[in-house]
Amino acid sequence: MAKKTVRVPQQKRSIEKKERIIEAAYCIFNRKGYFETYASEIAAEAGLSTGTIYAYFQDKKDILLACIERSGHAILHDISEEISKLSETGDTPQTMENILHILAKFHTNLTRRFHDEIKSLQYRDEDVGRYYTDMQNALMDTVTEEINRQGYAFRHPHEQIFLVCHMVDRIQDELAFGQTPGIDPEVLIQDCAQVIVSMLTRTENR
Repeated sequence: MAKKTVRVPQQKRSIEKKERIIEAAYCIFNRKGYFETYASEIAAEAGLSTGTIYAYFQDKKDILLACIERSGHAILHDISEEISKLSETGDTPQTMENILHILAKFHTNLTRRFHDEIKSLQYRDEDVGRYYTDMQNALMDTVTEEINRQGYAFRHPHEQIFLVCHMVDRIQDELAFGQTPGIDPEVLIQDCAQVIVSMLTRTENR
């Protein structure tokens, strides 16, 4: 079935209207969860008609993708800003701990319910999975750039960045939602930092 044509906003008023829809949807998704949210609720939250919602988006999933993209870009920007402020201390484990603290801080923007739904959808829905993978890759690019700036590089970049990406993702979940009893967050971050440092080698220009 061919997708219906949706409006691509050009004027300021139309752009602002679409942004209101995305903001309203994100708010309700985060409060009620994606699966329990209806387009009529998004419309009411945005102060628009349901018909207007579907003038700008194909369906509810299309709105979700816009929410993921918008929030993902904002989070990546904020993380990049904070990481760029880190000084070159020469203490690599401490630098990695600082980076992990920054990543954990920005992982708490979602409620547990909405977070788990997105996690589930990343494996069940190709579009959501692609968006999620793109964001993870962009995040690891930011971390890798900072590691390089500190004078280090991964010995086996493809394999080790893959491992670090999944390890950090799991640790972010643990720090945000406390899923495992008895876990000490600081010890978890310190040990993770040491594991990452063990994968690094000093670059020749240092």
